Amino acid sequence: MISNCCKILPCVAFAGVMALAVSSNCATTAPNSAPVAALYSQLEVFHGHVCAGSIFGARLGTAAREALKAAGGTGKFTARYYDLSCPVDGIQVAAGTTYGNAALAVDDSDEHRLVLTAYGNKMQVEARLTAKAEQIGLKSRDLGNQAKELPAGSPKRQQLEREIEEIHEWLRTAPTEDVVFVAKLNGKRGKH
Repeated sequence: MISNCCKILPCVAFAGVMALAVSSNCATTAPNSAPVAALYSQLEVFHGHVCAGSIFGARLGTAAREALKAAGGTGKFTARYYDLSCPVDGIQVAAGTTYGNAALAVDDSDEHRLVLTAYGNKMQVEARLTAKAEQIGLKSRDLGNQAKELPAGSPKRQQLEREIEEIHEWLRTAPTEDVVFVAKLNGKRGKH
């Protein structure tokens, strides 16, 4: 009997986090701004930890959603992301396009690119990371790998962890144009 509850619990937790994320989407950001702290708290719970990748996904999803709404996109939004990695979780939380609502597809092409489509009028936007954001993300990954090699609590590891947190804070709060580039695609559904 207990095992049945345990099988349901992850789905319930996922649905709860996603309901919070989707219901608060409109209130989490202002145009051309970084998502607010509540979104990142939801993302950390959903993703299980904080990393540059999940933050990237939140920034990509938020920027693409705002741009598509501003361009007049109508109806349900669907997303396609081109890398099976941590940003997928950020996109799910920030854009409200999830596997569960059949609004997210992932092509594992090792390309950090999000295409968001408005189902009602087929308008599309494409969001990509800036070169600066990609470089900073790689630096975060490298510092994380270095930190893992050091004893927990060592001064050098603590220093590296502070540097990683500073990178994460920049990724969360930097102006959108420093992190994400969004372009409107033609109004027809493009090849995915």
